[in-house]
Amino acid sequence: MPARTPALNALTAAEKAELLDALLDARPALREQAEQLAVQRLSRVDPAGVADDVEFNLRSADIDELNARAGYQPGIGYVHPVEAADDVLDELLQPYLDDLRRHAKLGMMAAAADLAVGILHGLHRCRGSSESLLEYSPDYADERAAEVVRQCGVVGVELPIDDLADVLSGWERLIPRSCGPRAGESKR
Repeated sequence: MPARTPALNALTAAEKAELLDALLDARPALREQAEQLAVQRLSRVDPAGVADDVEFNLRSADIDELNARAGYQPGIGYVHPVEAADDVLDELLQPYLDDLRRHAKLGMMAAAADLAVGILHGLHRCRGSSESLLEYSPDYADERAAEVVRQCGVVGVELPIDDLADVLSGWERLIPRSCGPRAGESKR
């Protein structure tokens, strides 16, 4: 594979996207190959990697964000620290939820299910966190896990019960009966 030129390395992500669009417009025959590569890329989801990312991002949320958003806010009034913490944490979790919906919209249900499993595992690891912004919103992981399960139902993502039931202790009530079957069972 030829090495990238220094100019290509210097491009921003937006500039690379513009360049790709221009290249595909100039060479329509490449569009099908690019589409195949995009499908391959989007189809590969590592639930463990997603869980690690979710956990890291939520646990490393900056406490200064809470300080800037909690208390009296001009034009808004008093913002409780729990509400402020939820807002900060939601902003960190939102890209994963957007990605879940994007995969479902594209019909990539297996990849969407892997994303959901990763998100749920990451949230589960954040339960009872201390010394982080999560400490200010002790129910955050439980509440957002319930929302992830609900969103899966809305977009038609079937959660694999084998990947959830045994490891998400305390969240058994979240796993709906409509989830995929356990190994060796058939879905009714």
